[in-house]
Amino acid sequence: MSPNFHIPKAQKAAIVETTDAPLKIVNDHPVRQPSELKPGECLVRLDCSGVCHTDLHARKGDWPQAAKLPLIGGHEGVGIVVAIGAHTQGSPVNLGDRVGIKWLAYSCLDCEQCRKGIEQSCPNQLLSGFTTDGTFSQYVVSWVSHVTPIPENMNSFEAASILCAGVTVYRALKYSRAHIGDWVALPGAGGGLGHLAIQYAVAMGFRVVAIDTGAEKKALCEKLGAERTS
Repeated sequence: MSPNFHIPKAQKAAIVETTDAPLKIVNDHPVRQPSELKPGECLVRLDCSGVCHTDLHARKGDWPQAAKLPLIGGHEGVGIVVAIGAHTQGSPVNLGDRVGIKWLAYSCLDCEQCRKGIEQSCPNQLLSGFTTDGTFSQYVVSWVSHVTPIPENMNSFEAASILCAGVTVYRALKYSRAHIGDWVALPGAGGGLGHLAIQYAVAMGFRVVAIDTGAEKKALCEKLGAERTS
């Protein structure tokens, strides 16, 4: 039997109303109801959300492409699927599943770029917390084809950062053309992205040269598996 969730009409959210405006915390932002979801959409009740420097760029209007306004930022959210749009077919997730919301909220999966596996270049893409509302709220609408299932043994707070920082460094290592036994040099290895990169690199069979400053970061890098530090 599918779980039955109570979905409120309103929620707390952090909203940017105009470019470079301070965040406005509201308690009455509407929650999309299950009957309002389109096929392929899902409603996620968020447990937590990370904060990324990208969120500041979006608020300040630092990029040539304009963010949607008003905007709910955030793209590192983890929560529970509480509703799925009617007539959704072949959903890879079910009600009650714990999933992650990442930067790429939606791509068509049918254009030339998507078929080549570079969905981030899809001309129809939607970006969480930039061109569509993100995770600085209690509920967020996403797409069943793009939410990421979170393993049961992973803490939601740990999973949230992987959805941005982790994906970033994993992709860099994946496309580096390094092979098992090769050395990889990781600048900023003791930082937010770098400490994840060490762990991925070691798991992929690479040998790590960690580059950073300070005794504390050196100790962290060595603990995570770096063979050389600089």
